[in-house]
Amino acid sequence: MGAVSKYIRIDAPPQQVYQLWRDPTGFPEFMDDVEQVEQRGDRWHWKVAGPAGISVEWDSVIVEDVPGEKLAWKSVEGHSNAGVVRFDGRGDATDLEYAIEFDGPGGKPGEVVAKLFDDPEDKVQRALESFKRLVEKDARPRTDGRGHVDAQEASPNTGQSG
Repeated sequence: MGAVSKYIRIDAPPQQVYQLWRDPTGFPEFMDDVEQVEQRGDRWHWKVAGPAGISVEWDSVIVEDVPGEKLAWKSVEGHSNAGVVRFDGRGDATDLEYAIEFDGPGGKPGEVVAKLFDDPEDKVQRALESFKRLVEKDARPRTDGRGHVDAQEASPNTGQSG
C-alpha cells in the first residue's frame, strides 16, 4: 500500500478553501490524472487515468465532514484508498494537510510500474500547487453577493474569474 502526505499554505480563509475542495467534481481542473468525478447518491464515482493508459474507477464515501476544518473519505468499491484533508486557519490563510493511502492498480507490481512513470508524491505536490493557484487567483470573495466561486467557475480553462 502506498501513502502520501503533503502540506501547503493557501492565501484564503479555511471555509473558502474547504468549499472548493468539498465538491470533487471540480478535481479534474487541478488533478491531472482525474478524468471525471460524479455524485451518485451518497457516493462519489471516480475515473482516473492509470498506468499504461488504463482508466481506474472506484466509488468513495465521505466518512467525516467538519466544514472548514476536516474532510475524510474511503473507497467502498474498486480501487482501494482512504484519505483526509485538514484545513487549519492561519489568519487570512489556510494550512492544508492532505494525506492519502492507496493500493496501486495491479497491486504491488502496479505501484512499482506507476512509480517508474511518475512519482505519486510529485503528483500530489503538483495537484496541491495547482489547487492553491486556483483558489488564490479565482476563488476570491465575490462582489456580487455570492460567498464563493465553485471550481468550474474558477477554472483557468473557462476564462472566468470572480
